Amino acid sequence: MKRIFYPKFRPLWLALVAILIITAAFSFPSVRAWAGEFLGVFRVRQVTVIPIDTTGLSSLNGNSTLVNQISQLLSNSIDVTQKPGNPVSVSDAAQASQMADFSVRLPTNQGSAPQLSVQGGTAFTVVVDRARAQALLNESGHSDLQLPASLDGAKIDVKIPATVSAGYGNCPNPAATNTDNTLNGNGSPGRRYADCVMLVQIPSPTVNTPPDLDLAKLAEIGLEFTGMSPQQAQAFSQNVDWTSSLVIPIPRNAATYQQVSVDGVTGTLIQRPADDAPEYALVWVKNGIIYAIGGLGSDSAKAIDMANSLQ
Repeated sequence: MKRIFYPKFRPLWLALVAILIITAAFSFPSVRAWAGEFLGVFRVRQVTVIPIDTTGLSSLNGNSTLVNQISQLLSNSIDVTQKPGNPVSVSDAAQASQMADFSVRLPTNQGSAPQLSVQGGTAFTVVVDRARAQALLNESGHSDLQLPASLDGAKIDVKIPATVSAGYGNCPNPAATNTDNTLNGNGSPGRRYADCVMLVQIPSPTVNTPPDLDLAKLAEIGLEFTGMSPQQAQAFSQNVDWTSSLVIPIPRNAATYQQVSVDGVTGTLIQRPADDAPEYALVWVKNGIIYAIGGLGSDSAKAIDMANSLQ
């Protein structure tokens, strides 16, 4: 599941995520009333994929100074109010539901019990430093992208609930130490865990923002940063409900996606059709819970079958 976003592009995604956080265009852009200062109650209700051109972002990969500055800005701007802790192994869905505080669903069409773990929730607050964020945009070659003055000092409160992971097949143990999960000369992770299928479920995260933040406009800035033209960014942003969409960026021409009927709702199937190690990820939202199934190979039908057997 994690590899669908390509580890080799991790520094690029870090830079992108930094800009998205700075501009309040989160991948989980749901908003909830908070302390009487915020308006509206929003939840993730749908999945939206953004195919992006990583050519423009690739220049950041070699700019260690800029990456360090972005990391420093995030470090100074983010106050973690709840740490997630380490994943904890559990024995069954009932125990997982109790620990995660939501009703965990598991497929009925699997022959063996899954490897279950619960990752505790986390919460943090971001206070935007517009001047520093704008300086980083300028240094990255995007001085044409101007962050609004109202963004300065904006307080953004993020809460991410506990996550439950269920591994089927030979999967790495999320609750084990890094040493326990080392390959010990047994080949690449893709080769060692070739039959692993992961089911992940998490209640909708919440993001609280000041009422005067124009998420659509800020999202345009983030989209232009990824390489879209102003016209493309504006057109895309106007077609997305940024208060209810889980936005997933994928590299253009390196992965495909399509809408599919799954679990009684509409989901999104993402596939990376590589010759050496194809991958897939199925993502959907139902009753306020975000579900994702990912694995290696091109046989994504088993993900849909698994999703349709959840109870």
